[in-house]
Amino acid sequence: MLPDHPTRRRAITILASAVAVAIAGPASPARADFEWRGTAMGADARILFSDIEPGCARGIATLVEAEIDRLENALSLFQSGSELCRLNRDGALAEPGGDLRRALALALQVADLTNGLFDPTVQALWEAHVDWFADKTHTGLPPQTVIADARWAVDWRGVRLEPDSIHLGDNQRLTLNGLGQGYVTDRVAELLAAKGFTNILVDLGEMRAIAPRRDGSPWLIARRDADPLHLAEGALATSEGSGCVLGADGAAHHLFDPRSGRSAAHWRTITVHHRSAAVADALSTALSIASADEIQALLPRLSGTAIWATDPAGRHSYWAAGPRDGIVG
Repeated sequence: MLPDHPTRRRAITILASAVAVAIAGPASPARADFEWRGTAMGADARILFSDIEPGCARGIATLVEAEIDRLENALSLFQSGSELCRLNRDGALAEPGGDLRRALALALQVADLTNGLFDPTVQALWEAHVDWFADKTHTGLPPQTVIADARWAVDWRGVRLEPDSIHLGDNQRLTLNGLGQGYVTDRVAELLAAKGFTNILVDLGEMRAIAPRRDGSPWLIARRDADPLHLAEGALATSEGSGCVLGADGAAHHLFDPRSGRSAAHWRTITVHHRSAAVADALSTALSIASADEIQALLPRLSGTAIWATDPAGRHSYWAAGPRDGIVG
């Protein structure tokens, strides 16, 4: 059972150094900062354009919206006719589109990289929790018998990505919510870059800067209960359990540990920087489930990644695997 709409909130927001003017707004100076707003993969979305001509920003809005719609038709769990929903319904999909294939291939790669901490088959755990809490007579967490039944379907190694088809294991369903917003962010950012837009920040649930602002200053990214980050290029993704809680008292949240079937409890928030928003998104999901020791052990596999974590007591941790390219200040 799925909710009618996602309720994810984000822990990082954009602090523009100048007031952004809505694309649909009144006439503007020859060059100015502009902001496009919309939705993508169920989350609020916006794109900041630094110091560009008004006509250029307005003209790109239709193209961006069409690209988001195209990608949602492949990856969304909230559109019943999407490729992903059809795959989950039928257990197999012939001739999948390139975006579903690429996103799923990345999901399986990150699953392997993180020893299964990231697992796109955890949809069964989500459904088990949602169904349990839908019964108002239930209090507390689902019992272990309910979790054990759902965990039979959780194993990324049961997914077969063939040259011309995708097949799921018995009773498996996929979710790409752990990297979908990042994947869409990458595709839209690359589309805009191909059109000649460089001094932009794309925020479609996760953030990616193609380049700094036109004056060379970085984009200032605020974080809850932590110092802001200065982003010149690359992507930032944040995962936090409080972004989508389950049960009247918030007894569980959406970041499930595939090993236990329960919501992860090591961290309040995890933020990851990587050149790819999809990879940053997937790693922020995976590392939310990992202990500090597990994160440390994974670092040799995470080249080019920076990680900021806040634990439930408000203590901050930081790890880096390689240079912090794109993060300044």
